[in-house]
Amino acid sequence: MGTENKKYRFFYHYFKQNKCMSVHYKKQCMQCKNVVCFASTETKWNKTQPQLVMQGFASKIEQEGDTIIIHK
Repeated sequence: MGTENKKYRFFYHYFKQNKCMSVHYKKQCMQCKNVVCFASTETKWNKTQPQLVMQGFASKIEQEGDTIIIHK
C-alpha cells in the first residue's frame, strides 16, 4: 500500500462563531461555506463544543473556492 492510498481521520462541523463550516484533516483546520463529502461518515457526540461532528477517513481533501471536497 503506497502513501497515496493512505487514509487519515477527518471531521467537520458547523463553526457557529464564524457562521461557516470547519473541516479538520491532518492537524489542519480549514474553514469554508460548503462541504462535498464522497467518504463514508458517522456522527460523533462530544461533551464539549462542538458537541456533534461528522467524522470518517479520507485519502485527500481539496479546497476549490469556498467549497472543500473530501475524497474517500
